[in-house]
Amino acid sequence: MASFFRFLREKKRSIGLWVHFAVAGVVILLALALFVYPAVTTCLVVGDSQLRQSGQSRYVAGWFRSASGRYLSWANTYLETNVAAGLDHEDVAATEWPMFGSVYFLVTAEELHKQGKIDATRGTVRKAVEKAAEIVASPVTATWVKEKWGDDYLDRENVFYRMLLILGLSSYESITGDQQHHALMSEQRTSLAAELAEAKYHLLDDYPGECYPNDVLWAVAAIERAARLDGTNHDELAKNLMAVLEGPLKTDKGLPAFQASARSGGIMQEARGCGNSGILLFAAELDPEIASRWFEAYETHFWKETDWMVGFTEMSRGSQSDLADVDSGPVLFEFGSVASGFAIGAARTVGRNDLAVPLTMEAVACSWPTPFGPIVPGLMGRLGAGSWSLGEVALLFSMTRPCLADQSIPYEGRTPRLVWVLVAVYAGLGLFFIGFEIRSCRRAWGQYREANASGRDGNDAPASSALTNTGQ
Repeated sequence: MASFFRFLREKKRSIGLWVHFAVAGVVILLALALFVYPAVTTCLVVGDSQLRQSGQSRYVAGWFRSASGRYLSWANTYLETNVAAGLDHEDVAATEWPMFGSVYFLVTAEELHKQGKIDATRGTVRKAVEKAAEIVASPVTATWVKEKWGDDYLDRENVFYRMLLILGLSSYESITGDQQHHALMSEQRTSLAAELAEAKYHLLDDYPGECYPNDVLWAVAAIERAARLDGTNHDELAKNLMAVLEGPLKTDKGLPAFQASARSGGIMQEARGCGNSGILLFAAELDPEIASRWFEAYETHFWKETDWMVGFTEMSRGSQSDLADVDSGPVLFEFGSVASGFAIGAARTVGRNDLAVPLTMEAVACSWPTPFGPIVPGLMGRLGAGSWSLGEVALLFSMTRPCLADQSIPYEGRTPRLVWVLVAVYAGLGLFFIGFEIRSCRRAWGQYREANASGRDGNDAPASSALTNTGQ
């Protein structure tokens, strides 16, 4: 009988040991994924010679393929549950982000496909492309603009939504060659172009009483992209709009106004970082020379360098305003998160890799990259629109904007110190948890052997993991 109880005690100690090892293994895997992986990824990006020369990291295509699966999963749920039909039309993030996030996905897939970095016509990426086009074309997605414009939402103004419709469907057709949405795209192209051409200042509202020149420029760029699929162009409209943006809507900072009156042509909000970066993402497609001048003005009045980080401010440098809203995203120490994130693409379009590169390094480091996608953009997308993928898709969209300048400036500067601080934090935390668990396992193994050798009942067995062994 004594031997039987001794056998049970040994089995109990053995099971406890293996449970300890299992929990420690999970903690180590999490440490590798959440801390070591981000440190290694950031270091790889910093050392990426392709990034320094071209302004686009060699790892972007892989990140996009990975994001495609997450986007596809979200898109399936979004469509199957008719999420858009039940949203409050005043909830900007929940209503707008699925639409423009899907367009970002399509435009990014189109660009990487053109570059030969991915094959967007096959596999998971193609499935995601199909779902993105379905979201963009679906009348259910438009529920929030129907509330604002009525049933004729496709027939007057409504620039933001119609621009995204044209832009997304033109990218879809460019990728796949499938013309299932061509009639809708072409009709919207011609009707919106005619409205803009007839408008006194070539401006129309996004929502009643709200006109944003950024979106109007994007609309004309989308119209031009769609027109090329029909073998035509709207160059005169593009020329006239750029003249307005360079004329009555040009602020004292040398940049277009963030908000204007479509009726009077007056400036309602001065230039802002998020708007500057946004308008420059497509300005070079309409006029590369003007886009370059705007970027120079943007750098002059909004670029900020400190000992630790670089980036674009939301308001002009030295402004007393600390404005932050749904458009700007978080603003820290004057640096605008949206302004700096979209400035990656804005800089690339005009060949300013000397600014695009350090911004990319910071964006990757600050995003907390993991094998499951970047955590910070993921959380922002999840909180805003219920999607873990839309934030990272927006960042990848910015990172893949093509260079439209005749020459580009390579990056030869130092890595921002913030990047190395984050690398040290990631690596330090990862090594701490891994080392803690290894020491804990070695100690558990030693106590297990000692208990078996002495015939003790194992009451002195250690706690099972670093999560509970807090007194150590």
